[in-house]
Amino acid sequence: MYEVRKKIEKNHYNKQVEEIIKKSFIDFDWRYGSKACGPILGLPFHFIEKKIKEIIGSKKEGTVYLLDYGCGTGVHSIFPAKCGAKVYGIDISEKSLEIAREWAKREGVEKQTEFLVMDCEKLEFPDDFFDIVFNCGTLSCLDRKKAYFEIVRVLKPDGYFISIDTLGHNPLLNLNRKIKLRHGLRTKQTFDNILKMEDIEIAKQYFKETKVYFFNLATLIAIPFQKLPGFNLIERFLERIDQLLLNTFLRKYAFKVVFIFSEPKKN
Repeated sequence: MYEVRKKIEKNHYNKQVEEIIKKSFIDFDWRYGSKACGPILGLPFHFIEKKIKEIIGSKKEGTVYLLDYGCGTGVHSIFPAKCGAKVYGIDISEKSLEIAREWAKREGVEKQTEFLVMDCEKLEFPDDFFDIVFNCGTLSCLDRKKAYFEIVRVLKPDGYFISIDTLGHNPLLNLNRKIKLRHGLRTKQTFDNILKMEDIEIAKQYFKETKVYFFNLATLIAIPFQKLPGFNLIERFLERIDQLLLNTFLRKYAFKVVFIFSEPKKN
């Protein structure tokens, strides 16, 4: 049986997608990966996709196995499958996985993907199975120590943990999250357990090679202006500002953090 917090998460995400399924996917946005995020919020996803494509392309023999860890509707499962990886997507929301399977079918990667109902803290895969474990926003739902243990276990010795998550230090972003919590758009678990800088240091302890990147601070200002003429100039200017700010102590106030960790510590 799932613990109470897992049941809450499962019911929350099942409820979110039930209406989409009932309406036979009418009005559902089928853009996947970075395409689904827009030019500003898509920046860290473009970065990750480039890295994933690079890893897949560097493998000369055999299949690259990728775990989409807490895949939800499969929005980030399609891209690596199209790059040639065999993608396993897991989630506790069986309703979300219905959309993931439909998405893979529409994009012609049904044979490259497999979507399974599974607890991220108790992975049902053998040791040393995956070349890449990819996470997008799932860590705030979990007991992270259990999650890291399982991620390390299923990764190959030369495997990669690639993760994108939100940071919880920016007071304006936290206000928006609190509003969403009050309106039932997110759960208390994901609000209380959002990633902090100290959590990044804990995550590093599970890998020998660790690289961390920060995205979206000044660039967030441009989001309301994305459809205006001259937006590209605004975007490029704010990206340069971010390049400066995110190399200082202000990085903790970024919206997104990306991990690219490798060489999991097996002992």
